[in-house]
Amino acid sequence: MASSSIRKASRSAGASTVSAKSCRVKTNFAGDTPSLYHNLGGGSFEDTTFQGGLGKHTQYLGWGCGFFDMDNDGWADILICNGHVYPEVEQLKTEAAYPQRKLLYKNLRNGRFDDVSYDAGLGISAPVAARGCAFGDFDNDGDLDVVVNTVNDSPQLLRCDSTTGNNWIKIKTIGTKSNRSGIGARIKCITHLPGEKALHPQIDEVRSGGGYFSQNDLRVHFGIGKAEKVELLEIRWPSGVVETLRDIKPNQLISSKKARASCAA
Repeated sequence: MASSSIRKASRSAGASTVSAKSCRVKTNFAGDTPSLYHNLGGGSFEDTTFQGGLGKHTQYLGWGCGFFDMDNDGWADILICNGHVYPEVEQLKTEAAYPQRKLLYKNLRNGRFDDVSYDAGLGISAPVAARGCAFGDFDNDGDLDVVVNTVNDSPQLLRCDSTTGNNWIKIKTIGTKSNRSGIGARIKCITHLPGEKALHPQIDEVRSGGGYFSQNDLRVHFGIGKAEKVELLEIRWPSGVVETLRDIKPNQLISSKKARASCAA
């Protein structure tokens, strides 16, 4: 997918809706909105950019982006990093600047997202010429952090210190018949969130690469809200092996080696 003749667009996949099907978010050049695609199944996607709340901004030039559960409530949020390609744009009387703020969207659990960028501190709202971003729990405290690379400036480490008290589960895949990192493994996490009648499914994959010039943490992270356990964890390995774990305690790293699993703190 190309957003212009200058560069390719950055895109990211994630399960952001109750259907737990893999959706897509994509950045574009200045003068256009980001793009949000909802997976209808059967290889079909629907453009839900405006219905989803991502159609408010056309002044930003987007680069790295991704789904990540910033508050571990079990619903994937969205971060988009922005910055223009031409420093000379500062000389023009336009709405676009060279350094630009990031966009942080909170999942409202109804197919829509709310722009909470100005509620998340200067790490999000302060303008920089950002490019790629990578997601991972670098300090192993149970919430996802973000690394952002910038042009002619220091990289940024955006550390999330969540105080919600929500639970989480993290999975590290170690392949034997499959590749060593388990890249391509698809993981389903099913929980029962308090106050919800139906089970809450989430799906993610172990991916090589995460966005523009970026590699996310290969450990797959799921926020599970106030759920007291993971009802079902299913790992579909690239080799075809399907591994199933049940009744898993939260707030731990599960290390899975092909069809065997062991727990690590």
